[in-house]
Amino acid sequence: MKGFNLKLLFSAVILVAGFGSAIQAQDIAPLVMVPDHPGGVSVNGCFRSNETLFGPYRVTFCFDRRGTFQVRGGGTRCDGRMDWHTSGRDIFMDLHRTSCGRRQAWEAASVDCRPLGFLGNLGRVIVGDTPRIRTLRCTYHPTVPGVSRRNFTATRI
Repeated sequence: MKGFNLKLLFSAVILVAGFGSAIQAQDIAPLVMVPDHPGGVSVNGCFRSNETLFGPYRVTFCFDRRGTFQVRGGGTRCDGRMDWHTSGRDIFMDLHRTSCGRRQAWEAASVDCRPLGFLGNLGRVIVGDTPRIRTLRCTYHPTVPGVSRRNFTATRI
């Protein structure tokens, strides 16, 4: 164990010395690494499903303060509210049941998503860098008995 600590300390000293000489030689500020959104992934904007769900319906989610969703397809237009939060890399949504007019309604349901691609594996970012999530891999959990969950991807619009 002591040998391991000495190796680690020696490596850290070499690394710091290397950064110090590079900074003096190039006259640039050091890169500082910080945890990326400790309370969960930072998400904002709107995302539209790339696939249709349950027939012709395409869903759009908007992660703003109130949280909204839209369902379009087959002549149906639904605009509803949703509650959402993040935990780690995951995004959790609870869609409120909403009237679509013409005696139709979209069910209450839950959806969970995770960023797709390299950002999904990103744990730290360089200060000043603002990564944006481009694609989500999601699972739609219906509340209608006998209807199975659906997996889909959604892209930022």
